[in-house]
Parts: sequence; structure tokens; C-alpha cells
Amino acid sequence: MNPLVTGVARATVVAAAGVGLVLGAAQVQGALAVGPAPAAVDTARSATDAVRGSAVACPGPELEGVEGLDDVQVTPRVAAASAPLRTLTGTTPSATPGSLVLTRLPGAAAGAPVTGRAANATTDLTAVTGALVTATQSLAPGLAATQSWLRPTGDRRALVSAPCTAAAAESWILAGGGAPGRQERLVLTNPGGNPVTVDVTLHGPDGAVATSQGKGLVVPARGRTAFLLDSISGDLTAPVVHVVAEGGVVSAVVNDLWLDGTRSAGSDDAVPAADPSRDQVVPAVQVDGAAVLRVAVPGDGEAVVQARVLTRQGPRALPTGGVTRIDGGQVRDIDLSKLPKDVVAIQVRADVPVVAGALVTRGVAPAPGDLAWTSSTPPVTGVAGMPLVDPAGAAKPLARQLALTATGAPAGVEVVTVDARGEQKSVRLTVPEDSTVAVDATGSRSVWVHRTSGTGELHAGVVSTLADASGTLVTTTPLRDTALRTTTVGLREVRR
Repeated sequence: MNPLVTGVARATVVAAAGVGLVLGAAQVQGALAVGPAPAAVDTARSATDAVRGSAVACPGPELEGVEGLDDVQVTPRVAAASAPLRTLTGTTPSATPGSLVLTRLPGAAAGAPVTGRAANATTDLTAVTGALVTATQSLAPGLAATQSWLRPTGDRRALVSAPCTAAAAESWILAGGGAPGRQERLVLTNPGGNPVTVDVTLHGPDGAVATSQGKGLVVPARGRTAFLLDSISGDLTAPVVHVVAEGGVVSAVVNDLWLDGTRSAGSDDAVPAADPSRDQVVPAVQVDGAAVLRVAVPGDGEAVVQARVLTRQGPRALPTGGVTRIDGGQVRDIDLSKLPKDVVAIQVRADVPVVAGALVTRGVAPAPGDLAWTSSTPPVTGVAGMPLVDPAGAAKPLARQLALTATGAPAGVEVVTVDARGEQKSVRLTVPEDSTVAVDATGSRSVWVHRTSGTGELHAGVVSTLADASGTLVTTTPLRDTALRTTTVGLREVRR
């Protein structure tokens, strides 16, 4: 089994002809012995082991390589690390020494491999290409990677980051807007060895956009395709992107770039939200001015949506829009601008599955501004984290806040930071029920979190800011579980 498809094949199956067996491709490795038909196959044993290979993909320079648009040169800095051993609760990595490798797609190595846990591997992507991050054997469990870039001046002034993600067969991404000068670029990265065909559908306040544009996009093997969403519709006030891959899986990112007249209003990357569900949590929403919650209904039925803010003091009602009805296939923006200045989470509950994300902005015209997107996340059940490398061109270290939210019950967590010397520091704390706690991670080389007690569902994200004379630049990175374990299924032939 290709390790690049781990955990992504909700719609992908492998069938063993002649024995009536169907195996899901999600984190399963197996040995199948098939005799002459007719025969039946039964499960003989199964075991859960530490992963021996894991991989994530990074989009590379999002503002370059879009057909029909002039390139805007940026230099994303990719950083990757494997989580400290102490955070891998219940997981014992392979005893075989491993390595962490950065590769510029389609296959050029980017620097020397890293062979130690919690040590960062970094590279700058100067060409129009994505990157593949792989970790093997002892370093495979707990792999996390991000990319970021900075333009401190000019009409494209922005601080941008995105987690590098596992490829998937289907994604929902909430980002963009219909204001003049706003552009959304979708970057699709294919880490596999065969081309993948992708259909892209845009949803807005009036539902799905009926068009053939965005259908049948081909993402080359070990390559990427960048696509301007304005070619589908350029005036949606609240776009949501639905990506469906056929014949493989892709990693998807949307870059939202806003030039408000001659004023830079910022840019940021948005990554896929948690799968549609009736309960969504958007972590690490740092409100300080204009902000919105975006909710979309993927299905056909109307949704009754209830939203509330999870603060340091507990849950609070939204000032407006706490309960709203959204028709199937449609999208709504709910204003968050009246919330007090702080880092919070937004919880969304509905009577049918929905997806959610949030946008915060900085700066008031005519001064330059910036924007940051964060997506809803699944609960952290293992360990989540990210390397904290400053992007190229940063005149001083970025300020970092790890935002932790527990829902349903309190959650005891351990936060581990690694400094520039490789020394680890641990803080244990309790996140109260339906509340958010922020931990300063400024100056750290990486930050990691895992739950140590309690039954509350844990969500996390990192807010990064850079203040200068022109204002504050901001970007948010939602955190997801890293790959830790895989289930090995042994099969035996049972004759009847």
C-alpha cells in the first residue's frame, strides 16, 4: 500500500476478486493469502503498530504558476519535524533508525535528511513547485510540517502560512470574498505516481455555481496545478470550495489575496475544514476588529445553525447571528466583529452536517491591512503540533500563541516546546469545559500538544503575528492529529 494515501480513502477501496473481500484503504496494511475459488477469507489477527512511513504535501508558491495571471514572487519556507518522544503517549516508534526528508516535487532533494526527533528540517522553495515531506521508521510517528512566507512591504504585503497536509479524495475549503481586487487561487498537489483528475465546485449564498469551469482538472503525478477560482465565479461574497479527486488523492490549499484599490489588505492560506458534521469547532480565532464566521451546508436539506464563542471565561452567545437558517448547498457569513479583542474558538452546531471556518482582518483603510483564515478541525486524539520557523525576510521573530479549546468536558494537556538549542520544556494545564486557553510559544523552534487526562474534545491552532510601523501582520495555522499508528490485519483462508 502506498503510504501517501494513509487515512484518505473514504471513497477508495481495494477488492480481492473471487473471495468477496473489500478492504478500506485507510491506515490498513495487510497480508492476503488467496487460494482457488471457492473460498472464504476470515480475519486471523490484527495489531496496532507505530507507523513506519508518513508523508504530507506542501503547496509551494501559491501566487505563481496560475495560467493567465502574472506571477507574484514569494519564497515559501518549508519546515518539518517529528514530535518529541514524550508526546507519543501509547506509541512506541520503530527501533529502526529513520530519517525526515524534504523533496521538491517531482523529486529533487532539498537539503540533508534530519535523523533526530524534534529537530527541524527546512528549505526555501524558490521554484514553482510543491514539496513532499516524508518520515520513515523511528521518525515516522508525529510528523508535522508547515510552509510560510512574508512580504513586509508593497501592495502584496502579507504574512501567510499553511500546514502541509495529507492528500485526500475530498475537501471543503472556506476562503475568499467578492470585493474588488480579491483573488482566490486553488493549489492542488499530487504526491502520487499517477495523474489525478479533480472536479472543483464553488458554493455561495445562492448555492452551488452551475458551470463546467473547474471540472476535469488534471494534476500531474508528483506535481501541482494552480487554478484561479475567479474563472468559476468572481463575485461570490462568501465562497466555499468543494474539491473531489478521482483516480487518486490530492492536497488542496486556497490562497486568498486582497488588493483593496491600491491598499494591500493582506493574504492568507486556507486549508480543508473538518469533514461535514453536526458539531464543528473553529480554533485559534484571534479577534481584533473585523471578523466573520463562515458556514456552509454541503447537503440538500435546510440547516438550523447555532453558533457560540468559547472564551477564556467559558461559552458566550454571539452578539448577533447566534441562530440562523441556511438552505442546502448555501453559505452564510456571520459577523464576529463585536466580539471583545481576544483569541477564542467558535463552536457551530446544526441539525444536519455543515462545514465552518473563520476570517479575521487587521488594519483600517487607508493603512495597509492583513487577513487570516482558520478552518474547523477534528478533535486532537493523539499529538498535534508544528515547527515554528520564521519566514524569509522577517526582521525579528514572530510572536506565537498556541490556542487550546476543550468542548464537552475539561481536558488535561501537556504542551511541549523545543527551543533553538533543542532543549524541551513541558507545561501541564487543564483546559476548562467549553473554554479556550492560550499559551505563549514565542521564541520556540516547535510546539506540540497532547491530552493527558479528561474526556473533553481538544482543538488547537497557532496564531502568528508580526508588528511593524505599518501595522500588524497575522496568520493562523489550525492543528490536526499527526499520524501515529497503523492497523495491520492478518488474513487467513477459510475453506467451506
